[in-house]
Formats: sequence, structure tokens, C-alpha cells
Amino acid sequence: MMNQKKILVCLAALCGMFMILLLNDDSYIMELTFSKDSGFYPEPFELELYAPEGTEIFYTLDGSDPDENAIKYTKPIKITDATEKENIYSTRKDVSAGFLSDYIATYSTSDPGYVVPNYNVDKCTVVKGIYKDKDGNISKIKTKSYFVDYEGKKGYDNLYIASIITDPNNLFDTESGIYVLGDTFEERIDENPDYFLDAPYWWWWKANYHQSGKEWERSADIQLFDTERKLCIDKNCGIRIQGGGSRGKTPKSLNIYARKEYDNEGRFFSDLFNTGYMADTITLFAGGDDSTAKVKDMFMSDLVKNRNFAVMNYVPCALFLDGEYWGVYWITEKYNDSFLSYYYDTTKENVIMIKAEDLAEGADDDYNLYTEMMDFMSNTDLSEEMNYKHACELIDMQSYIDYYAAEIYIGRYNDWPVGNEALWRVRNVENSQNGDGRWRWILYDVNSGGLSSDLTETDTFESTMDRSDMFYNLCQNEEFKKTFATTFMDLANTSFLSENTDAVIGQYISLMLEPMQMHRKRFFGSEDSSSIMAALADIKIFFDNRRPYIVEYLKKDLELEGELATVELEINDVSSGKIALNTIEPALGEDGNWKGEYYTDFPITLTAVANDGYKFVGWEISNSQKKEILKDETIKIYLSENGNTIRAIYEEAGE
Repeated sequence: MMNQKKILVCLAALCGMFMILLLNDDSYIMELTFSKDSGFYPEPFELELYAPEGTEIFYTLDGSDPDENAIKYTKPIKITDATEKENIYSTRKDVSAGFLSDYIATYSTSDPGYVVPNYNVDKCTVVKGIYKDKDGNISKIKTKSYFVDYEGKKGYDNLYIASIITDPNNLFDTESGIYVLGDTFEERIDENPDYFLDAPYWWWWKANYHQSGKEWERSADIQLFDTERKLCIDKNCGIRIQGGGSRGKTPKSLNIYARKEYDNEGRFFSDLFNTGYMADTITLFAGGDDSTAKVKDMFMSDLVKNRNFAVMNYVPCALFLDGEYWGVYWITEKYNDSFLSYYYDTTKENVIMIKAEDLAEGADDDYNLYTEMMDFMSNTDLSEEMNYKHACELIDMQSYIDYYAAEIYIGRYNDWPVGNEALWRVRNVENSQNGDGRWRWILYDVNSGGLSSDLTETDTFESTMDRSDMFYNLCQNEEFKKTFATTFMDLANTSFLSENTDAVIGQYISLMLEPMQMHRKRFFGSEDSSSIMAALADIKIFFDNRRPYIVEYLKKDLELEGELATVELEINDVSSGKIALNTIEPALGEDGNWKGEYYTDFPITLTAVANDGYKFVGWEISNSQKKEILKDETIKIYLSENGNTIRAIYEEAGE
């Protein structure tokens, strides 16, 4: 009993000391308290605000930062469905040069058809509050978002919902607003009245939204709700416009930065992508040049996520900006040192990343490592064995091959390679799987080219060789040709089969069609889904017809002499084991069969992988020339042009 009393006395003393410290710490000011947290509510309610006795509370409902000139809190705030309130920010036409129809008609390409909504867009109520004490001290701003009566509203099922709140001047002020044409646009015209003739694409016309760097980052609050409408992120952050030419379009992609300067955390402590990664930066991606369906980047990443290069994860989201519906986005990671450190088990400070030939992560001197590698790869005879061996020491050759094979198959050219290419390495060798100091590749910006029916017959092998001395030189090496050809057919036989691409399209339609219809209504004035379906059909046409053309170009441009041969893989019991083929693990059907094609110039590599409780017995191989049984778990086989059947035999380990 005495011990308990001593403990209570000690606790009381500690609490008293803590309160004395707080009272004597001028930097400590208690936050304003709200009676309800940000969230979704079925019915209107009264919101109460609480502050220390003797203070005055002020608040705003339009996203602006409150001060003593804001609304003074004297009674509870009635929170209802804000949708019936007048549109404010969604009526602006200075958010893109695409609204300047007169300029576009005279100087540029076709009008994008942007409209401001002629109906009340969906809204949430954003409340930003402060209090002022008797000495004039102002508390930190507290921000909340309230969605009322959203059950049954169209366009939100199975999507995350983000509310970003920032002072409207941060977005729309002509001098400092990051989302508008602004003074940058006006000053450019004043400097050169003929500017439009020099820059015919309206989305590249100079504007505030094309400015970049930390000075064009603005403070904001983000509240992010998952598909169950649970609040998974609620923090002060930084926002910037993201992208290249897509900055000139609307809506725009946004980078969202968690920094210690905003809330002392520097991290989004939410596993948004079910990978365990707590990002320090996320992107609300508006689709880039693929603005009709916003599908290509997600689509490609989904198809090749098991390959040896970096891809992003994608989570669909609807955005509310300062309380007004702002369309459909993908939440993605941002490629940076934190991303690479987490997914590739490296030291964050040791990461070097190159993006579009610029240093994106690392110190200035690190860029020399990139230029030295590129110089060697672009200006060396890589057909020589010793030179190719050194090339394999400089780059992860399988990563390079996987990445280039995928990009070539999907028809990437024009602004690729080099222009939209990214790669990374560690500065100093580490004791980790990816810490060997070799360069590895990163997939991004698929939306700017490829996956289009008009590219079905395009020889992107030839165009890639023309644009990249590195790729051309590598293609002169027989070992590279062998690995590239078999890897390319691995992809053709798995990732890019129509049955796989059709499945991704079907999932997209099920999840995204209705939200995208509401998005199109918001920015283009109609819920008509024909343009979305046409964009998806175009991708389907591409994949349904691409294979025979690109496989023939593989033979022509790599100067292969063999023919395509079919291989049929079989397994005696689908529960007993698997078969690894080159760089893939074929999905054996319920009957234990799989079929693919490879050129006869090079052997294929097969490895038997027994499941627990089973052991590998041997391979039964038959073709037009011979039948044989091989016992080695890993074998290399040259295929016959007239068909090949290879059967893996397993038995229970006890037999």
C-alpha cells in the first residue's frame, strides 16, 4: 500500500513539473479542439470548437488561413452537405492555357474542350480554426474536413478520398499561386508578343504552374480516407505541381511532401500500398498525357511488377481541393532515395538516382559516375568479351534487358529512350543484394508514348538502336543478344498475352469507369464514357495485334537466323512442384500444361522446383528429332522447329 502511495505521489509531482514547464515555455500553445474529427457523417451535425478559457476562437470555411479578422466563433457551426453551396474554385479558367480558346485557335493545336461545371460539384466542409489568448498569441491552425450524406453518391465506391486544404492564395494568386497561369504567363507575353508562334503547344506555354523547386512548394493539410472511410492520413504537408507538359493541363498532378518542418514527423505513417513502405513523398497522379482514361502507367506497372526494374504502386483516389471535388487520381509513390532504400534494402544516404539525364538524388560529384558509365557503354566495342564483362560490372544487365524489352514491346519511342529514362545505384558498395554499385533501371512516364494501336506495326527495336548508342553497342554482343531474345520472348509469352492485358482492362472498368465518368463531367461537361472506352479499346487492339510484328522485328534487328518454335511444358502433378523457364515461372494450368514460343538460335533454360514433400525425378523430352530423359534439375535445351514437349516428373519424397 505504501509503495502505491509513493508511486502516486511521484506521478503527481512529475505532472506538476510538466505543467510548470509548459506554463514557462512560451513556444507551447495548446491546439484548438474540435468536437468531431474529420470524416464521413450520414447526417448534419453541430460542430463545437474548444480552446483554453479566456481566449477567442476564429475560423474560416473556404480554406483560407484564419486570423483575428476571420469568423469569430460564438456558437456551434452547423455542418451539412456542402454540395449545394456555390462553386468557387472550380469556376476558375486561369488554371490552364487550355481555356484560352482564342489563343489556341490562332496559335496552337486543337482545343482540349475544358469547361467549368454548370452544376454544383460535390463538396465537403473544410474548417480551419485558431484561437488568440489575452496576450495576443495565436495558436497553430487546426484543420478538419467533413463529408455529410455521401452514402450512395456516384463516383466514390472503392476509391480513397483525399481532402487537400491550403490557403487559396497558395493556388490561385497571380504572383505566388502554383496552380494558375499567373504573372509568369503575362510577363512572357509582354517580353515577346510572338511567343505563341515559338511555342505552338499550349500546354507548354510559360505559366506559374511550370515553375518548380522548393520556392514553389506551399504549405497544406491533407486528410486521406481509405475505402472504408477511415482516416489514414491527417497532417500538415507541402504540395507542388508535378510533371512536365502535363502541368499545363487540368487537373494537375501534385507531389505531397511530409517534412519535419511541417509537423516534426517527415513521413506518412500509413501503409497505403500494402507493402510496409511509409513514404515521405506521395504523388496524386492525374494521368499525364493519358488524361482520358488515366490508365497507361498503372496498366504497365501492373503487367511488369515482377520484373527486375523499379515500378510504382497505384491506389485510386478522388480529390477534394479546398472543399470542392477535383477529380480522379492515382496515389503513387515518388521515386526518391527513400523509395529505393526501402524496396531495395540500401542505405538512403548512399543512393544515386538519374532521371531524364539529370541528377535526381545524390551529390553533384555523383553525376560523374553516370557520365563515365554512359561514355563507356556508348563508345566502346561491346562485342569484345572483356568489354562486355566490364559492362556487366557497371550495370545490372538483367535489369537493363528487362526494362528495354518491356519498353520496346509496348511501342515506346520518340521521347524514349534517354529522355524519359531513369536509373539508380549505390555510391559505395554495401553488403546487400542491390548494394554492388551497378546501375539498375526504373520505369516511369509510360503515359507519354506507347500502348497505342497506331504503334502496333512500329519497329521500336530499330528506333531504339537509332536513339541509343548504348543499346546498339550491346546488341552487337552475342551473349547480350541471347539473353535479350529469350527475355523478350519470356515477356511476350506471359506479361503481354492478351489474356493478361484483358484482365487488367476488365479490372479497370469495374473499378474506375463510374468515377471516371464523374471526372469527365467535372472537367469536360459530360458523363459520356465513350472516350474512356475508346481509349481502353485502343490499348486492347494494340496488344491483340502487336506480337507478330514485334517478334519479327526481334529477329530482323538482332539478325537471328533461327525460327520460332513452340515449346509445351507439362508436369505430372500440379501439386508436386513448379517449372522455372529462363526468367519466368509459367502459370501451369489445372491440367499442368503451358505453351510458349522461342527462337531456335538460343537454348532455353529450365529448372525444376519441387514443393515440400516431393522430389524431382527427371525431365521427359520429346520432339521431332529425339526422345530422352534428363536427370539434372536445371537443363539447357535447343528447341526443334517442329514442336517440343518437355515434361517434369515429380514424386512424393518418401517413395
